[in-house]
Amino acid sequence: MVDFASLRVPVLPFAPVCRAGLGIAVATLREVYDLTPPDLLASPHRLDFHQVALVTQGTGSFSIDSTRVPCRPGTLLWTRPNQVIQSFPRPGMDADLIMFTETFPLRMSAHMSMLDDVLRPSHWQLSGSELIALQRVLNLLQEEFQRPDRGLAEELLKHLLAVALLHIDQMCRRHHQEASAVTPGGESGDLFVKFRRELDRSYRSTRLVEDYAAALNCSTRALSRACRAVAGTSAKDLIDARVALEARRLLAHTDLPICAIARQLGFSEGTNFGKFFMRRVQMTPGGFRCEARMRAQR
Repeated sequence: MVDFASLRVPVLPFAPVCRAGLGIAVATLREVYDLTPPDLLASPHRLDFHQVALVTQGTGSFSIDSTRVPCRPGTLLWTRPNQVIQSFPRPGMDADLIMFTETFPLRMSAHMSMLDDVLRPSHWQLSGSELIALQRVLNLLQEEFQRPDRGLAEELLKHLLAVALLHIDQMCRRHHQEASAVTPGGESGDLFVKFRRELDRSYRSTRLVEDYAAALNCSTRALSRACRAVAGTSAKDLIDARVALEARRLLAHTDLPICAIARQLGFSEGTNFGKFFMRRVQMTPGGFRCEARMRAQR
């Protein structure tokens, strides 16, 4: 069985030039390009840290897990560890970047406690008012990062990063019509976090909500209620989304036969996998692989 994290896609480590002892770095896209070979960034690669990018000038595109995202001023992207990314900035494009390790952020609510959840949205086009509000928060973070450390820098940066991430989460919920959803704590929030962790462990072996409920010692109704409250969708939809994500990754970044990918993801027959993939992605597995390879050659 292929573990996606072990695929031969280069991993860029967290190695900031400034303030190397911190788990956070603030820079611009141009500064990163001055330090990193452009050919590497344009090829499929992974980060072992989070990267939030707000495009400030110019145009271009980013690919996140084989989804090409056109970028212009006001485009916000959040890439998470082990997502496969590529960047294609045009001359003159720039962005403000916040890079941070998985252990740096403060502990937050259940909805935010899985910052590395690859099923959460990863890009948005901000409105004028959203852009102004977020830029104000990011400016504070940038100013504090550049200020000489007088003993409280890490704590200040952790709190300012929490404000920025919560601000992004709030905008995300508005963009995805989840403004009415409540961010739960207590049992529902804990159950959702446990479910997502169990899903990452077990999506290759089962797509049945009942199996996850049994593993978590809860009813299917309680599990569905927690998913609706936190993620705004059903447990079944989250399960299928996780399987489809891994299918896209394997199709785009390995040479495994489609029937082998189907078996790895728990499908007894390739035809069932094809129907599932068509329903989730609106393309055949073979068509998706061909398109992904054509994009990689551009």
